[in-house]
Parts: sequence; C-alpha cells; structure tokens
Amino acid sequence: MPRYFFHTRDGQHVELDDEGTELPNDQAAKNAAKELLAGINREKLPNGDHMELAVVVRDAAGADIYTVTLNLDGH
Repeated sequence: MPRYFFHTRDGQHVELDDEGTELPNDQAAKNAAKELLAGINREKLPNGDHMELAVVVRDAAGADIYTVTLNLDGH
C-alpha cells in the first residue's frame, strides 16, 4: 500500500510528517487531508481575525500530490 505524508502549516509554522500513513490510493489521501484540516480547524482559534491553515500531501517519492487550505479573514 502506498505511503503518504501529511505536512501541516499554520501561518508560518510548518510541521513535517516524518512517519507517513499507508492508504490505498491518492483519493484516500486527499480525503484524509480534508479530514485532517477540518480537525485542525476545530482545535485552533484564529489569532485575531486572520488564520491560514494548510495540509500538503506528498507521496513516498516526495512529490506534492494535493494541497488543501483554509483561510479565515475577518473584517
């Protein structure tokens, strides 16, 4: 089964996934990235009126296969 790595970004802070997760295919990795982003969003409160979160999915070869982002910008 392919291994995927889910790197997260909260503004300028990047957290690298060194372990990875085995999933059946790219679509499963994309779905997992969306769920991970939703979970991070539930855990974090925006710093002021702005917040940027992202999950970058890379395959075992290191190629970016998917990026999902969430931007909150209040006025």
